[in-house]
Amino acid sequence: MVARTTQVLFETGCNIADSSMTRLGGEFTVMLILQLPPALTPTALSQRFQPLAEHMELHIQVQPLSAGDRPTATQNNTLQSATLSLLGADQPGIVYRVTQFLADQHCNIVDLYTRVLGSAHQPIYSMVIEVEAPAHIDLQQQLQPGLTQLETLLHVEIHLRLADSALM
Repeated sequence: MVARTTQVLFETGCNIADSSMTRLGGEFTVMLILQLPPALTPTALSQRFQPLAEHMELHIQVQPLSAGDRPTATQNNTLQSATLSLLGADQPGIVYRVTQFLADQHCNIVDLYTRVLGSAHQPIYSMVIEVEAPAHIDLQQQLQPGLTQLETLLHVEIHLRLADSALM
């Protein structure tokens, strides 16, 4: 599915600016932000996907983003990123407690991925969250004490990795 979808994008001259592809339960979902060549409209791109959608029984929706939805270089320069990973015994409330803590610390969740691993007898919860925060916030110093408390409360391991500005 991914190869055939990206083939259509390549053949039409589209550039993938941002993507998320994942399997949820038995379903596979692809979300893309594309840069279309000037001569290609969203309607024309949707029509190019029609044979693939019919052949693979896919639901494909193409819609333009409004100007306010597109990130700008200025916005990206004023934000810093970090990735939080969590691993532990599955239990109700993990996502709520961690995301509420991040919201209280003025962190925006950019991406959140969860999966239950292990067996039915020993389910292990895995969560990865990418966050952004204003550059003036010291994420390590501000987040680590609260994350340590959450580890104790939830009986999980939480690791915080700050984005390396040299890689961006």
